[in-house]
Amino acid sequence: MLKFISFLSILNLLILFLLVSCNRPPEGSQAAGAHISFTVEALRETDPVPAKKNEDSADDPAIWIHPENPEKSFIIGTNKKGGLATYALTGKQLNYYGFGKMNNCDLRKGFALDGDTIDILAATNRSYQSISLFKISENGILDSVHVRTIHSEMTAEVYGLCMYKSCKTDAFHVFINSTDGEVEQWMLFNNNRKVDAKLVRSFKLASQTEGMVADDETAVLYIGEEKKGIWRFSAEPDNNSEGILIHESSEKNQNIRFDIEGLALYQSGEGKGFLVASSQGNYSYAVFERHGENKYIGSFRIGDGITDGVQETDGIEITNSTLGKLFPEGLLIVQDGYNKDGKKQLPQNFKLVSWKSVSALFQ
Repeated sequence: MLKFISFLSILNLLILFLLVSCNRPPEGSQAAGAHISFTVEALRETDPVPAKKNEDSADDPAIWIHPENPEKSFIIGTNKKGGLATYALTGKQLNYYGFGKMNNCDLRKGFALDGDTIDILAATNRSYQSISLFKISENGILDSVHVRTIHSEMTAEVYGLCMYKSCKTDAFHVFINSTDGEVEQWMLFNNNRKVDAKLVRSFKLASQTEGMVADDETAVLYIGEEKKGIWRFSAEPDNNSEGILIHESSEKNQNIRFDIEGLALYQSGEGKGFLVASSQGNYSYAVFERHGENKYIGSFRIGDGITDGVQETDGIEITNSTLGKLFPEGLLIVQDGYNKDGKKQLPQNFKLVSWKSVSALFQ
């Protein structure tokens, strides 16, 4: 009997270790956000990523907007177990690319390349400790355009990523960070009809980072320090690297529970709009003003409805583009840590939420 109890104790400790080591809180974490009354529903969801149902696999989305027919826009999602997937707005997978363990991704339009312009996607590639770059074409097609393997100089594993286009110089930049809080800023340039990158700035936060987003209009870079809160920096490489911690972005705010994960911007012009952060520890999303000191406005969750609800979100993305009748004021896309069909658990995927339903909560 004593041996059996000892075995159970060891088993429980092993389960706890696996949860901590995977950095994934148990599903019971939803109770921590039960007091958050604002909820919305996802209207669509993507096909699951090609991974095992219990794997932490899907991570970060981006949205490519079709220049003529918005309903032909598509989603790009990372699978940190092995690649990138593209999805139609219906959620159907269009293509899958096994380019390596892709963690975070972001895109910008209009990069000048040999007399033409391309839309470019950047992603952190954990297989090669590098930045991977792709030309984006219609129908969810991605083609590699980096002239070489752009290796990070950070000592810890590459993790988060965002892109930035400077209004001051028109230069395109890629920010990446590491599991140890390191941050690098790379400037993109043409090299022999391909895209190359030059390291132009490095700095470090005190602990692990991942979620990042850059505001091209205001030249501000936001970085989520997972156990601390959201920092605001200048996005220009020739400015100093002293950050300002956003008030009420830490656990002092009763509606936020670490980790701080995905960050995204909803832009409504003239510097106005919203900064949204995934509060992974209580399955919610914190909303801040985009302008000024980024005042905290409120939080919401994504509950059961047409799709299952959302728990333990990593990456998020938002567009203000009108994408058909379901998304008249734009689209919020979030990674779902526990994707289910009824009681059946499936591999992770991404959920699509109408921004109109979110904005209605805070009017």
